[in-house]
Amino acid sequence: MLHNQISDDVSLLWPTGICLNLDEKMNLKLALLKIHEVEDFEEVLFWGKIKGSTRDYYIAQSLNYRGHYEFPHKRFFWCTSQNWRFSELSAINPNDKELVERFNINFTGEPEKVYVEAPPEAEEEVKEEEPADKDSLASTEEEKIPPKNFVELDRLAYVIRAIDHDCSIVPQGAFRMTPSHELTRNKAFEGLTGGMAKDMKNYLHFRNVQQSEKREQLDRDDALFTYDFLDAIEKDKPAGCWSLQVDPSGTLATLRNFLWPGYFAFHLANTQRFGGIYMGDGIKNSDLPFML
Repeated sequence: MLHNQISDDVSLLWPTGICLNLDEKMNLKLALLKIHEVEDFEEVLFWGKIKGSTRDYYIAQSLNYRGHYEFPHKRFFWCTSQNWRFSELSAINPNDKELVERFNINFTGEPEKVYVEAPPEAEEEVKEEEPADKDSLASTEEEKIPPKNFVELDRLAYVIRAIDHDCSIVPQGAFRMTPSHELTRNKAFEGLTGGMAKDMKNYLHFRNVQQSEKREQLDRDDALFTYDFLDAIEKDKPAGCWSLQVDPSGTLATLRNFLWPGYFAFHLANTQRFGGIYMGDGIKNSDLPFML
């Protein structure tokens, strides 16, 4: 949800029980504004909160649309209530996937907590003395990267991106593709009708397109003339990982994800109001396929 609409957007999640206290709202607004001091982002959003046993992590997301082919560039930031100062999360290491799955436990809120210590560096073999006139610029040896500990902040960076990939959604028509293949908000979007807001097929993943039929649509440039060019959540696996509910007025739709308990999205029919938030412990429900 956009940083300047936190209070209003959170109020629309009342059917889910999600809320932020006054202290959190005030500090988050100030902290999110300071992210703009780092760089001129096109959008800054409050992404959510990862609950920890000692303290909680607050997560922000920045988006830049211009100059990025087919999908905006996302960056993530974190802070705790200890100082309310956002710092950027590092890029993930694909090799960390196994470690993340091994430690599917509660976060502590201590970013430097060590989960796995780095293995000691092996002693290098003694090399024969090289000729004194060897050209040092001709060396083709790769620079060795020293091993590092796997800490909670590494796990946090991986989990947040996994949740965002699986859960971040938008109503169909909220975004459009430009002739230069840049994604942009659709200024003509007036919201889904009450009937459309009740249908799961009208909600799409806000991520790089991965479903083959949608990929072909983009390659044919058909996406310029349609609003359903993003991946559809109704095809997510396992079937039944999403739940959609509508309030008694029939205008406020809320969606809940069961694979990552704690993620909620909303859309107010016939308006441009939509958004999503994660408020959970960061633990994936890996047993979901056996529960449905």
